Amino acid sequence: MSNISIYVIATILAIQTIISCLTSTIGQYVYRYYLEIYPNSSNYTVNNAYHAFYVVDVNRNETSTCSHKNISRDGDAHTWAQQNSAELFFWTSLVSSCPVIIMTYVLGLYTPQLGKRVVLIIPMLGSTIQLILWLLIIYFRLSELWWYTAAFINGLSGAGGVISLTLTVILTENTSENERSSRFVRFGAMQTAITAIATLIIGYYISWRGFNDLYWMALTLQILAIVIVLRFLKGLDNHVDERTHLLSSSSSNDEVTVVEPVNWRNFFRVFTVLHSNQRSKKKRISLFLTLFANGFFTLGLACFAPLLFYLLNAPFCWTSKDIGKFSALNALTSAFLSLLGMNLLTYFGVIDVTICAISHVFFFVSALWVAFARYDWQLFLSLLLNAFSGYQGTLTTSMMSKWLNTHEQNNAFTLVTEINTIITTFGTAFFNWLYAHTVIYQRNLVLLIAAGLSVIPFILNICLLIVTRKMPDDEVLSTDKIESEPFHSENSTLSHADDVAYLIIPSQSLTTTVQTPSSERYQSDPTYDNQTQQIMIPTNDDLGIL
Repeated sequence: MSNISIYVIATILAIQTIISCLTSTIGQYVYRYYLEIYPNSSNYTVNNAYHAFYVVDVNRNETSTCSHKNISRDGDAHTWAQQNSAELFFWTSLVSSCPVIIMTYVLGLYTPQLGKRVVLIIPMLGSTIQLILWLLIIYFRLSELWWYTAAFINGLSGAGGVISLTLTVILTENTSENERSSRFVRFGAMQTAITAIATLIIGYYISWRGFNDLYWMALTLQILAIVIVLRFLKGLDNHVDERTHLLSSSSSNDEVTVVEPVNWRNFFRVFTVLHSNQRSKKKRISLFLTLFANGFFTLGLACFAPLLFYLLNAPFCWTSKDIGKFSALNALTSAFLSLLGMNLLTYFGVIDVTICAISHVFFFVSALWVAFARYDWQLFLSLLLNAFSGYQGTLTTSMMSKWLNTHEQNNAFTLVTEINTIITTFGTAFFNWLYAHTVIYQRNLVLLIAAGLSVIPFILNICLLIVTRKMPDDEVLSTDKIESEPFHSENSTLSHADDVAYLIIPSQSLTTTVQTPSSERYQSDPTYDNQTQQIMIPTNDDLGIL
C-alpha cells in the first residue's frame, strides 16, 4: 500500500468531476452556434463535413410550437442546427474513436514502464490541449477541422477513461481491503453530490454569462489538477514492480505481486482469455452470453447520443436551466434509486441474472416513454424508470468473475473494457449520423431503436438463467456471493464526458462503474480470497468527445 493521502485523491477526483460537468455543455454551445449562423436565405440544408455533402429539403414556412410553454420556434432553423450539430458530433466521435480505443488499452497495459503518475498526466494534458483548441475555435470562429483536431488529440491521450481507470487503481492501492467498499461508496456519494450541484449551477450560469467562462474555468481546473499530481503524487510508483501492469491484481498486504513481463504474447492474450479447455461447456456458454448481453446493452446506451438535440427541439424547447435541473435530478435519482433497488432485490434473494433481465424491461419501457413523451413532466417521470435500467453494466464483471479463474480475471475485464469502448465509440458516431439524417422525418427513431435493442440482452439473460439454473450449487450466480457497489468515477456527469447527450440513460453511461467485492461475502468462497477490485470503464466519457 502506497502512502498517498486519501484527501489528495479525493481532490483530484472532485476536480475531474467538475471539469466533466463544465465540458459537458459543449453540445449546447455547438447547437446554439449553428442557430446563430443559420442561412435564412436558403430553402435547403447543406452540411459540409470532409466535403461530404447531403441535402435535405425543408419547408421554410413551417414552425414548431411548444404549446405548453407558449414558445414558437422556427422549425427550419432548429432542424438545420440539429442536423449540423449531430453531423459534427458524428465526425468528432469517428476521428477520436481509434486513438481512444488503442490508447486506453496500451496505457493500461504499459503503465509499469511509464508509472501511474505519468499515465494520469497524459490524458490530463490531452484534455488541456483540447480545451485550448475549443477556446481558440470559439474566439476566432475557426473551421470544423479544428473540432476534429481537438477530438483526435484528446483521444490520442486516452481521454477520461484512462484518468478514471488510473484513479481507481490508485484509490484501491491506498485503501485496506476491509475499508475498500465503504470508501468507494463514500467517493461515489461525493461525486454524485458534486455532479448534482455543478450541473444545476452551470445551467443558470449559462443563462447569465454564456459558455465562454465555463471553458476557461475547466482549463484552469485541469492545469491545477496536473500541478497537484506533479506535486503530491511523487512517490506513487515506488512500491510497484516494473512488470506489474495497471490491471493486475494486487495483494491486500504490502508485498508486490510479480506477474509475467509485458510482451507481445501478453498483449494479445486478452483477446483469447475466454477460450479455456479447463472450463466446462456451461461456463463458456455463460461467459459468452454475459459478454454479448453487455455488448448489446452498451449499444443501446449509444442510441441516446443525440438526446441533447432531441430535448432542445420542439415540443420540449429546453433551455440551459432546464437541462441543468434535469441533469442534477438525474444524478441524484440514479444514485439513490439504483442502490435502493439493488439492495431490495438482493434482500429478496434475486440472483444477478434475473436482476439484469428485469433492468432490460425498465430500459425498454424508459426508452419508449422518452420516445413518445410530449411534456416536461413525462421526461422527469422517466427518471424513475431509468434508475433501474442500468444493472447489466453494474453486474457484468461480477457475473463473469464467477466463471473465471483468478489469473484470468484481469485480462477478461480488460476485454470487457475494450469491447465497451469500441461499441460506444462507433455506436455514438453512427447514431449521431443517423439522427442528423432522420430528424425531419422521424426524430425519435434512435430511441425506438434503443428500445428494440434492449430486447436482445433480455433474451440472452433468460437463456443465461436457463443455463446457470442447471449448474452445481457452487457455480450458480448469486448476489449472496458477489455484491456490487457502484462507484462513480471522474466522468460521472452527464454521460459522455463532454456532451450532454446521455441525460436519461442508465448508470453505466453516466458513470464509470467499479465493482468492489464485499469481504464478508467472500469468506465463504476461497476462490475469492485474494480477489481485488474489478474495474469496468464505461463507455461514455472518453468516447465521442469533441
